[in-house]
Amino acid sequence: MTARLPLSLSRAALAAAISSVLAAGPAAAATPGVDEPPGAGPAVPLVVPPVVVKTLDNGLTVLVARRAATPLVTVSVMLRAGAERDEAGKAGLADLTATLLTRGTRRAGKALTTTDIARQAETLGGDLTAASAFGASELSMTVTTPRTGEALDLLADLVRHPTFPDAEFKRTVAEKLDGLRLQMSQPGRVAGLAARRAWWGDSPYGASVTPASVGRINRADIQRFHDRFYRPDIAAVVFAGDIDEATALALAKRRFGDWKAPKAALPAADSAAPASKAPALLSIDLGGVGQSGVVVAAPYVPVDAPTRYVAQVANAVLGGGYSARLNEEVRIKRGLAYGASSRGDSQAPGGVVLAQAQTNNPTAGQVVDLVRGEITRLAETPPPADELAARQASLVGGFGRQLDTTATLAGLVGRQWTRGLPIADLNVYTERVLAVTPTQVRDFAAANWKPGSLRVVVAGDQSQSAEGLRKVAPDGVFVKLADVDFEKAALVK
Repeated sequence: MTARLPLSLSRAALAAAISSVLAAGPAAAATPGVDEPPGAGPAVPLVVPPVVVKTLDNGLTVLVARRAATPLVTVSVMLRAGAERDEAGKAGLADLTATLLTRGTRRAGKALTTTDIARQAETLGGDLTAASAFGASELSMTVTTPRTGEALDLLADLVRHPTFPDAEFKRTVAEKLDGLRLQMSQPGRVAGLAARRAWWGDSPYGASVTPASVGRINRADIQRFHDRFYRPDIAAVVFAGDIDEATALALAKRRFGDWKAPKAALPAADSAAPASKAPALLSIDLGGVGQSGVVVAAPYVPVDAPTRYVAQVANAVLGGGYSARLNEEVRIKRGLAYGASSRGDSQAPGGVVLAQAQTNNPTAGQVVDLVRGEITRLAETPPPADELAARQASLVGGFGRQLDTTATLAGLVGRQWTRGLPIADLNVYTERVLAVTPTQVRDFAAANWKPGSLRVVVAGDQSQSAEGLRKVAPDGVFVKLADVDFEKAALVK
Protein backbone atom coordinates (compact mmCIF):
# COMPACT_ATOMS: atom_id res chain seq x y z
CA MET A 1 0.00 0.00 0.00
CA THR A 2 1.40 3.41 -0.94
CA ALA A 3 1.75 5.88 1.87
CA ARG A 4 0.26 9.32 1.22
CA LEU A 5 1.23 12.56 2.91
CA PRO A 6 -1.53 14.85 4.08
CA LEU A 7 -2.27 17.46 1.42
CA SER A 8 -1.47 20.29 3.80
CA LEU A 9 1.94 18.82 4.57
CA SER A 10 2.88 18.29 0.93
CA ARG A 11 1.93 21.88 0.12
CA ALA A 12 3.98 23.13 3.04
CA ALA A 13 6.94 21.06 1.92
CA LEU A 14 6.60 22.42 -1.60
CA ALA A 15 6.42 25.98 -0.34
CA ALA A 16 9.51 25.44 1.78
CA ALA A 17 11.43 24.05 -1.19
CA ILE A 18 10.47 27.00 -3.37
CA SER A 19 11.46 29.44 -0.63
CA SER A 20 14.82 27.70 -0.29
CA VAL A 21 15.56 28.03 -4.00
CA LEU A 22 14.51 31.68 -4.09
CA ALA A 23 16.56 32.47 -1.02
CA ALA A 24 19.62 30.96 -2.60
CA GLY A 25 19.45 33.62 -5.32
CA PRO A 26 20.95 33.53 -8.78
CA ALA A 27 24.33 32.34 -7.54
CA ALA A 28 22.86 28.87 -6.98
CA ALA A 29 22.19 28.45 -10.69
CA ALA A 30 25.46 29.54 -12.15
CA THR A 31 27.24 26.37 -13.21
CA PRO A 32 27.56 26.36 -17.02
CA GLY A 33 26.54 23.04 -18.49
CA VAL A 34 24.70 22.03 -15.30
CA ASP A 35 22.30 24.76 -14.15
CA GLU A 36 22.42 26.75 -17.38
CA PRO A 37 23.52 26.15 -20.99
CA PRO A 38 27.27 26.02 -21.48
CA GLY A 39 28.92 29.14 -22.79
CA ALA A 40 30.02 29.42 -26.40
CA GLY A 41 33.52 28.18 -27.10
CA PRO A 42 36.09 29.94 -29.23
CA ALA A 43 35.38 30.22 -32.93
CA VAL A 44 36.84 27.36 -34.95
CA PRO A 45 38.38 28.52 -38.23
CA LEU A 46 36.98 26.89 -41.34
CA VAL A 47 39.69 25.46 -43.55
CA VAL A 48 38.79 24.57 -47.13
CA PRO A 49 41.27 22.06 -48.53
CA PRO A 50 43.25 23.35 -51.51
CA VAL A 51 41.50 22.39 -54.75
CA VAL A 52 43.61 21.50 -57.77
CA VAL A 53 41.95 22.17 -61.12
CA LYS A 54 43.25 20.54 -64.32
CA THR A 55 41.82 20.22 -67.83
CA LEU A 56 42.39 17.22 -70.09
CA ASP A 57 42.92 17.55 -73.84
CA ASN A 58 39.28 16.61 -74.53
CA GLY A 59 38.01 19.46 -72.32
CA LEU A 60 37.21 17.36 -69.25
CA THR A 61 37.90 19.17 -65.97
CA VAL A 62 39.52 17.31 -63.07
CA LEU A 63 39.15 18.75 -59.55
CA VAL A 64 41.05 17.32 -56.59
CA ALA A 65 40.32 18.35 -52.99
CA ARG A 66 42.73 16.36 -50.87
CA ARG A 67 41.94 15.60 -47.24
CA ALA A 68 43.89 12.63 -45.91
CA ALA A 69 42.44 12.54 -42.40
CA THR A 70 40.39 9.42 -43.18
CA PRO A 71 41.01 6.69 -45.80
CA LEU A 72 37.95 7.62 -47.87
CA VAL A 73 37.48 9.15 -51.30
CA THR A 74 34.33 10.49 -52.93
CA VAL A 75 34.39 10.42 -56.73
CA SER A 76 31.77 12.38 -58.66
CA VAL A 77 31.19 12.83 -62.37
CA MET A 78 29.35 16.11 -62.91
CA LEU A 79 27.95 17.86 -65.97
CA ARG A 80 26.89 21.43 -66.60
CA ALA A 81 23.52 20.30 -67.90
CA GLY A 82 20.32 19.60 -66.06
CA ALA A 83 16.64 20.44 -65.99
CA GLU A 84 17.13 23.69 -67.91
CA ARG A 85 18.02 21.48 -70.90
CA ASP A 86 14.77 19.48 -70.81
CA GLU A 87 12.89 19.50 -74.09
CA ALA A 88 9.79 21.69 -74.17
CA GLY A 89 6.84 19.95 -72.56
CA LYS A 90 9.07 17.17 -71.20
CA ALA A 91 10.14 18.45 -67.80
CA GLY A 92 11.85 15.64 -65.92
CA LEU A 93 13.92 14.44 -68.88
CA ALA A 94 17.32 15.25 -67.34
CA ASP A 95 16.29 13.66 -64.05
CA LEU A 96 15.10 10.46 -65.72
CA THR A 97 18.30 10.27 -67.75
CA ALA A 98 20.47 10.53 -64.63
CA THR A 99 18.41 7.91 -62.81
CA LEU A 100 18.57 5.48 -65.70
CA LEU A 101 22.38 5.68 -65.85
CA THR A 102 22.40 3.32 -62.85
CA ARG A 103 19.94 0.87 -64.40
CA GLY A 104 21.85 -0.56 -67.33
CA THR A 105 25.29 -0.29 -68.94
CA ARG A 106 27.99 -2.23 -70.76
CA ARG A 107 31.31 -3.18 -69.18
CA ALA A 108 33.99 -4.89 -71.26
CA GLY A 109 31.38 -5.76 -73.87
CA LYS A 110 28.99 -7.31 -71.34
CA ALA A 111 25.55 -5.93 -70.56
CA LEU A 112 24.93 -5.20 -66.87
CA THR A 113 21.46 -5.02 -65.33
CA THR A 114 20.31 -2.87 -62.44
CA THR A 115 21.00 -5.76 -60.09
CA ASP A 116 24.48 -6.29 -61.50
CA ILE A 117 25.32 -2.62 -61.04
CA ALA A 118 23.99 -2.58 -57.48
CA ARG A 119 26.03 -5.67 -56.62
CA GLN A 120 29.21 -4.19 -58.02
CA ALA A 121 28.69 -0.96 -56.08
CA GLU A 122 28.00 -2.97 -52.93
CA THR A 123 31.16 -5.02 -53.49
CA LEU A 124 33.12 -1.78 -53.54
CA GLY A 125 31.48 -0.78 -50.26
CA GLY A 126 30.12 2.38 -51.87
CA ASP A 127 26.78 4.10 -52.08
CA LEU A 128 26.03 4.87 -55.74
CA THR A 129 23.90 7.99 -56.21
CA ALA A 130 22.56 9.77 -59.29
CA ALA A 131 20.87 13.17 -59.35
CA SER A 132 19.97 16.05 -61.63
CA ALA A 133 18.84 19.60 -60.93
CA PHE A 134 18.87 22.94 -62.74
CA GLY A 135 22.36 23.41 -64.12
CA ALA A 136 23.86 20.07 -63.14
CA SER A 137 23.67 16.29 -63.39
CA GLU A 138 25.78 14.03 -61.19
CA LEU A 139 26.82 10.45 -60.54
CA SER A 140 28.78 9.79 -57.35
CA MET A 141 30.32 7.15 -55.08
CA THR A 142 32.23 7.16 -51.77
CA VAL A 143 34.66 4.30 -51.19
CA THR A 144 37.76 3.46 -49.19
CA THR A 145 40.97 4.79 -50.70
CA PRO A 146 42.20 1.49 -52.24
CA ARG A 147 38.91 1.10 -54.18
CA THR A 148 38.98 4.55 -55.80
CA GLY A 149 40.13 3.28 -59.19
CA GLU A 150 37.45 0.57 -59.29
CA ALA A 151 34.77 3.09 -58.32
CA LEU A 152 35.83 5.41 -61.12
CA ASP A 153 35.81 2.49 -63.56
CA LEU A 154 32.19 1.79 -62.68
CA LEU A 155 31.18 5.46 -62.90
CA ALA A 156 32.89 5.82 -66.28
CA ASP A 157 30.94 2.91 -67.75
CA LEU A 158 27.65 4.19 -66.36
CA VAL A 159 28.20 7.70 -67.74
CA ARG A 160 29.68 6.73 -71.09
CA HIS A 161 27.98 3.45 -71.99
CA PRO A 162 24.43 3.38 -70.60
CA THR A 163 21.98 1.05 -72.32
CA PHE A 164 18.68 2.51 -71.09
CA PRO A 165 16.86 -0.85 -71.19
CA ASP A 166 13.23 -0.49 -72.23
CA ALA A 167 11.93 -2.46 -69.25
CA GLU A 168 13.91 -0.28 -66.83
CA PHE A 169 12.72 2.86 -68.60
CA LYS A 170 9.07 1.82 -68.19
CA ARG A 171 9.58 0.84 -64.55
CA THR A 172 11.38 4.09 -63.71
CA VAL A 173 8.70 6.20 -65.38
CA ALA A 174 6.02 4.33 -63.44
CA GLU A 175 7.88 5.03 -60.19
CA LYS A 176 8.17 8.73 -61.02
CA LEU A 177 4.49 8.98 -61.94
CA ASP A 178 3.39 7.37 -58.68
CA GLY A 179 5.42 9.87 -56.69
CA LEU A 180 4.22 12.84 -58.73
CA ARG A 181 0.55 11.91 -58.44
CA LEU A 182 0.94 11.80 -54.68
CA GLN A 183 2.66 15.20 -54.69
CA MET A 184 -0.21 16.75 -56.63
CA SER A 185 -2.42 16.16 -53.58
CA GLN A 186 -0.02 18.00 -51.25
CA PRO A 187 -0.76 21.74 -50.80
CA GLY A 188 2.83 22.83 -50.23
CA ARG A 189 4.10 20.91 -53.24
CA VAL A 190 1.41 22.23 -55.59
CA ALA A 191 1.95 25.81 -54.42
CA GLY A 192 5.70 25.45 -54.93
CA LEU A 193 5.35 24.10 -58.47
CA ALA A 194 2.97 26.88 -59.44
CA ALA A 195 5.08 29.59 -57.77
CA ARG A 196 8.12 28.59 -59.80
CA ARG A 197 6.22 28.97 -63.06
CA ALA A 198 4.53 32.14 -61.79
CA TRP A 199 7.92 33.72 -61.25
CA TRP A 200 9.94 32.53 -64.25
CA GLY A 201 7.21 32.75 -66.87
CA ASP A 202 8.11 31.03 -70.14
CA SER A 203 11.71 30.37 -69.09
CA PRO A 204 12.81 26.71 -68.85
CA TYR A 205 13.80 27.53 -65.25
CA GLY A 206 10.11 27.78 -64.49
CA ALA A 207 9.34 24.27 -65.68
CA SER A 208 7.77 21.91 -63.18
CA VAL A 209 7.91 18.14 -63.38
CA THR A 210 4.32 16.87 -63.49
CA PRO A 211 2.62 13.58 -64.40
CA ALA A 212 1.74 15.10 -67.78
CA SER A 213 5.32 16.12 -68.62
CA VAL A 214 6.84 12.79 -67.55
CA GLY A 215 4.14 10.91 -69.44
CA ARG A 216 5.34 12.48 -72.71
CA ILE A 217 8.92 11.26 -72.35
CA ASN A 218 9.94 8.19 -74.33
CA ARG A 219 13.11 6.14 -74.40
CA ALA A 220 14.35 7.89 -77.55
CA ASP A 221 14.19 11.21 -75.69
CA ILE A 222 16.45 9.78 -72.99
CA GLN A 223 19.00 8.55 -75.53
CA ARG A 224 18.93 11.88 -77.39
CA PHE A 225 19.47 13.85 -74.16
CA HIS A 226 22.44 11.67 -73.29
CA ASP A 227 23.95 11.97 -76.77
CA ARG A 228 23.69 15.78 -76.68
CA PHE A 229 24.77 16.63 -73.15
CA TYR A 230 26.88 13.81 -71.72
CA ARG A 231 30.12 15.04 -73.22
CA PRO A 232 33.61 15.76 -71.81
CA ASP A 233 33.75 19.46 -72.65
CA ILE A 234 31.01 20.21 -70.09
CA ALA A 235 31.97 17.46 -67.63
CA ALA A 236 34.17 17.26 -64.56
CA VAL A 237 35.50 14.48 -62.38
CA VAL A 238 35.70 15.54 -58.73
CA PHE A 239 37.92 13.71 -56.24
CA ALA A 240 37.56 14.60 -52.56
CA GLY A 241 39.38 12.86 -49.74
CA ASP A 242 42.46 10.71 -49.34
CA ILE A 243 43.94 11.02 -52.82
CA ASP A 244 46.76 13.11 -54.27
CA GLU A 245 46.76 15.12 -57.45
CA ALA A 246 48.99 12.79 -59.47
CA THR A 247 46.93 9.69 -58.68
CA ALA A 248 43.62 11.42 -59.37
CA LEU A 249 44.82 12.85 -62.68
CA ALA A 250 46.17 9.48 -63.81
CA LEU A 251 42.87 7.76 -63.01
CA ALA A 252 40.86 10.43 -64.82
CA LYS A 253 43.05 10.18 -67.93
CA ARG A 254 42.85 6.38 -67.96
CA ARG A 255 39.06 6.25 -67.87
CA PHE A 256 38.05 9.51 -69.57
CA GLY A 257 41.01 10.61 -71.66
CA ASP A 258 39.66 8.98 -74.84
CA TRP A 259 36.11 10.30 -74.34
CA LYS A 260 35.37 12.44 -77.36
CA ALA A 261 32.87 15.25 -77.58
CA PRO A 262 30.12 14.96 -80.20
CA LYS A 263 30.81 16.67 -83.52
CA ALA A 264 27.65 18.73 -83.11
CA ALA A 265 28.15 21.97 -81.21
CA LEU A 266 26.61 22.24 -77.77
CA PRO A 267 23.12 23.76 -78.14
CA ALA A 268 22.87 27.29 -76.76
CA ALA A 269 21.21 27.57 -73.36
CA ASP A 270 18.19 29.78 -72.79
CA SER A 271 19.42 32.98 -71.12
CA ALA A 272 16.13 34.85 -70.76
CA ALA A 273 15.62 36.58 -67.42
CA PRO A 274 12.52 35.85 -65.31
CA ALA A 275 9.38 37.45 -66.74
CA SER A 276 6.24 36.71 -64.76
CA LYS A 277 2.88 36.61 -66.53
CA ALA A 278 0.94 35.29 -63.54
CA PRO A 279 -1.46 37.22 -61.31
CA ALA A 280 -0.18 38.79 -58.11
CA LEU A 281 -2.07 36.11 -56.16
CA LEU A 282 -3.26 32.78 -57.49
CA SER A 283 -5.37 30.51 -55.31
CA ILE A 284 -5.62 26.86 -56.34
CA ASP A 285 -8.49 24.82 -54.95
CA LEU A 286 -7.53 21.28 -53.92
CA GLY A 287 -10.89 20.41 -52.48
CA GLY A 288 -11.10 19.09 -48.93
CA VAL A 289 -7.42 19.18 -47.95
CA GLY A 290 -6.76 20.07 -44.33
CA GLN A 291 -4.27 22.89 -44.87
CA SER A 292 -3.15 25.53 -47.34
CA GLY A 293 0.36 25.81 -48.77
CA VAL A 294 1.47 29.43 -49.08
CA VAL A 295 4.41 30.44 -51.27
CA VAL A 296 5.50 34.01 -51.95
CA ALA A 297 8.06 34.57 -54.73
CA ALA A 298 10.36 37.59 -54.67
CA PRO A 299 13.33 38.76 -56.78
CA TYR A 300 16.78 37.31 -56.14
CA VAL A 301 20.15 37.50 -57.89
CA PRO A 302 21.78 35.57 -60.75
CA VAL A 303 24.30 32.97 -59.70
CA ASP A 304 27.35 35.14 -60.44
CA ALA A 305 25.99 38.49 -59.22
CA PRO A 306 28.49 40.66 -57.31
CA THR A 307 25.81 41.12 -54.64
CA ARG A 308 25.28 37.39 -54.09
CA TYR A 309 26.73 37.42 -50.57
CA VAL A 310 24.50 40.33 -49.54
CA ALA A 311 21.53 38.49 -51.06
CA GLN A 312 22.33 35.33 -49.10
CA VAL A 313 22.51 37.25 -45.84
CA ALA A 314 19.28 39.12 -46.60
CA ASN A 315 17.50 35.84 -47.27
CA ALA A 316 18.95 34.38 -44.05
CA VAL A 317 17.55 37.32 -42.07
CA LEU A 318 14.19 36.86 -43.75
CA GLY A 319 13.70 33.12 -43.48
CA GLY A 320 16.94 31.23 -43.02
CA GLY A 321 16.31 29.43 -39.76
CA TYR A 322 14.17 29.07 -36.65
CA SER A 323 14.99 32.52 -35.31
CA ALA A 324 14.64 34.29 -38.66
CA ARG A 325 11.88 36.86 -39.15
CA LEU A 326 9.35 34.72 -41.00
CA ASN A 327 9.35 31.94 -38.43
CA GLU A 328 9.34 34.47 -35.60
CA GLU A 329 6.19 36.17 -36.90
CA VAL A 330 4.27 33.22 -38.30
CA ARG A 331 5.09 30.42 -35.88
CA ILE A 332 6.62 31.73 -32.67
CA LYS A 333 4.42 34.78 -32.10
CA ARG A 334 1.16 33.53 -33.63
CA GLY A 335 1.33 29.75 -33.95
CA LEU A 336 -0.11 29.86 -37.47
CA ALA A 337 2.23 27.23 -38.92
CA TYR A 338 4.67 24.60 -37.84
CA GLY A 339 7.35 26.62 -39.57
CA ALA A 340 7.94 29.41 -42.08
CA SER A 341 11.11 29.82 -44.10
CA SER A 342 12.60 31.11 -47.33
CA ARG A 343 15.28 29.93 -49.71
CA GLY A 344 17.14 31.72 -52.45
CA ASP A 345 17.48 30.04 -55.84
CA SER A 346 20.09 31.56 -58.15
CA GLN A 347 20.40 30.54 -61.78
CA ALA A 348 22.41 31.96 -64.68
CA PRO A 349 19.70 34.32 -65.99
CA GLY A 350 18.26 35.39 -62.63
CA GLY A 351 16.94 34.16 -59.33
CA VAL A 352 13.99 33.91 -56.98
CA VAL A 353 13.39 33.80 -53.25
CA LEU A 354 10.59 31.41 -52.31
CA ALA A 355 9.11 32.15 -48.89
CA GLN A 356 6.77 29.40 -47.73
CA ALA A 357 4.57 28.13 -44.93
CA GLN A 358 1.70 25.71 -44.47
CA THR A 359 -1.25 26.77 -42.36
CA ASN A 360 -4.89 25.99 -41.60
CA ASN A 361 -7.13 26.97 -44.49
CA PRO A 362 -8.99 29.78 -42.67
CA THR A 363 -5.70 31.51 -41.77
CA ALA A 364 -4.15 31.39 -45.24
CA GLY A 365 -4.93 35.06 -45.87
CA GLN A 366 -3.35 36.08 -42.59
CA VAL A 367 -0.18 34.14 -43.40
CA VAL A 368 0.00 35.69 -46.89
CA ASP A 369 -0.25 39.14 -45.32
CA LEU A 370 2.44 38.36 -42.75
CA VAL A 371 4.90 36.87 -45.24
CA ARG A 372 4.52 39.70 -47.73
CA GLY A 373 4.86 42.19 -44.91
CA GLU A 374 8.09 40.69 -43.62
CA ILE A 375 9.62 40.62 -47.09
CA THR A 376 8.94 44.31 -47.72
CA ARG A 377 9.60 45.41 -44.11
CA LEU A 378 13.26 44.50 -44.40
CA ALA A 379 13.67 47.50 -46.70
CA GLU A 380 12.61 49.76 -43.82
CA THR A 381 14.03 47.97 -40.78
CA PRO A 382 17.56 46.69 -41.28
CA PRO A 383 18.62 43.96 -38.89
CA PRO A 384 20.30 45.16 -35.67
CA ALA A 385 23.81 43.91 -35.02
CA ASP A 386 22.82 40.92 -32.87
CA GLU A 387 20.17 39.71 -35.33
CA LEU A 388 22.54 40.07 -38.26
CA ALA A 389 25.34 38.25 -36.44
CA ALA A 390 23.05 35.30 -35.65
CA ARG A 391 21.99 34.90 -39.27
CA GLN A 392 25.55 35.26 -40.54
CA ALA A 393 26.63 32.59 -38.07
CA SER A 394 23.95 30.25 -39.42
CA LEU A 395 25.27 30.69 -42.96
CA VAL A 396 28.86 30.13 -41.92
CA GLY A 397 27.84 27.08 -39.90
CA GLY A 398 25.96 25.64 -42.85
CA PHE A 399 28.97 26.19 -45.06
CA GLY A 400 31.23 24.56 -42.49
CA ARG A 401 29.08 21.45 -42.33
CA GLN A 402 29.75 20.92 -46.03
CA LEU A 403 33.39 20.36 -45.12
CA ASP A 404 32.58 17.55 -42.68
CA THR A 405 32.63 14.55 -45.04
CA THR A 406 34.24 13.70 -48.35
CA ALA A 407 30.78 13.45 -49.95
CA THR A 408 29.69 16.93 -48.86
CA LEU A 409 33.09 18.36 -49.78
CA ALA A 410 32.85 16.87 -53.28
CA GLY A 411 29.35 18.30 -53.61
CA LEU A 412 30.52 21.75 -52.51
CA VAL A 413 33.40 21.79 -55.00
CA GLY A 414 31.29 20.29 -57.78
CA ARG A 415 28.47 22.80 -57.36
CA GLN A 416 30.95 25.66 -57.44
CA TRP A 417 32.24 24.32 -60.75
CA THR A 418 28.85 23.63 -62.33
CA ARG A 419 27.75 27.18 -61.45
CA GLY A 420 30.78 28.57 -63.21
CA LEU A 421 32.08 30.32 -60.08
CA PRO A 422 35.78 30.59 -59.22
CA ILE A 423 36.86 27.66 -57.06
CA ALA A 424 39.05 30.10 -55.10
CA ASP A 425 35.91 31.87 -53.87
CA LEU A 426 35.31 28.97 -51.48
CA ASN A 427 38.26 30.24 -49.44
CA VAL A 428 36.72 33.68 -48.92
CA TYR A 429 33.09 32.68 -48.38
CA THR A 430 33.18 33.18 -44.61
CA GLU A 431 34.83 36.58 -44.67
CA ARG A 432 32.51 37.89 -47.38
CA VAL A 433 29.40 36.76 -45.53
CA LEU A 434 30.64 38.26 -42.27
CA ALA A 435 31.50 41.52 -44.02
CA VAL A 436 27.86 42.19 -45.01
CA THR A 437 26.42 45.16 -43.09
CA PRO A 438 22.87 45.98 -41.95
CA THR A 439 22.80 48.86 -44.41
CA GLN A 440 23.66 46.56 -47.31
CA VAL A 441 20.86 44.19 -46.31
CA ARG A 442 18.37 47.05 -46.13
CA ASP A 443 19.48 48.49 -49.45
CA PHE A 444 19.24 45.10 -51.14
CA ALA A 445 15.70 44.65 -49.86
CA ALA A 446 14.75 48.20 -50.86
CA ALA A 447 16.04 47.66 -54.39
CA ASN A 448 14.51 44.23 -54.93
CA TRP A 449 11.70 43.38 -52.52
CA LYS A 450 9.02 45.88 -53.45
CA PRO A 451 5.31 45.04 -53.00
CA GLY A 452 4.60 45.08 -56.72
CA SER A 453 7.38 42.60 -57.47
CA LEU A 454 5.93 39.76 -55.38
CA ARG A 455 3.94 36.79 -56.67
CA VAL A 456 1.81 34.66 -54.33
CA VAL A 457 0.43 31.16 -54.80
CA VAL A 458 -1.86 29.46 -52.28
CA ALA A 459 -3.02 25.86 -52.67
CA GLY A 460 -5.69 24.53 -50.32
CA ASP A 461 -9.41 24.31 -49.65
CA GLN A 462 -10.96 27.48 -51.05
CA SER A 463 -14.24 26.90 -49.25
CA GLN A 464 -12.35 27.81 -46.07
CA SER A 465 -9.56 30.06 -47.37
CA ALA A 466 -11.17 32.26 -50.03
CA GLU A 467 -12.74 34.81 -47.68
CA GLY A 468 -9.47 35.56 -45.91
CA LEU A 469 -7.49 35.62 -49.15
CA ARG A 470 -9.85 38.13 -50.77
CA LYS A 471 -9.34 40.49 -47.83
CA VAL A 472 -5.59 40.68 -48.47
CA ALA A 473 -5.75 40.29 -52.28
CA PRO A 474 -9.02 41.62 -53.75
CA ASP A 475 -7.70 41.10 -57.28
CA GLY A 476 -6.59 37.51 -56.67
CA VAL A 477 -7.43 34.80 -59.20
CA PHE A 478 -9.22 31.71 -57.85
CA VAL A 479 -9.15 28.46 -59.82
CA LYS A 480 -9.45 24.71 -59.35
CA LEU A 481 -6.44 22.43 -59.73
CA ALA A 482 -7.95 20.96 -62.89
CA ASP A 483 -7.84 24.43 -64.47
CA VAL A 484 -4.13 24.96 -63.82
CA ASP A 485 -1.66 24.35 -66.63
CA PHE A 486 1.83 24.26 -65.15
CA GLU A 487 3.34 24.65 -68.62
CA LYS A 488 1.70 28.03 -69.26
CA ALA A 489 3.33 31.21 -67.98
CA ALA A 490 -0.03 32.50 -66.76
CA LEU A 491 -0.80 29.06 -65.23
CA VAL A 492 -4.54 29.32 -65.96
CA LYS A 493 -5.90 27.27 -68.85
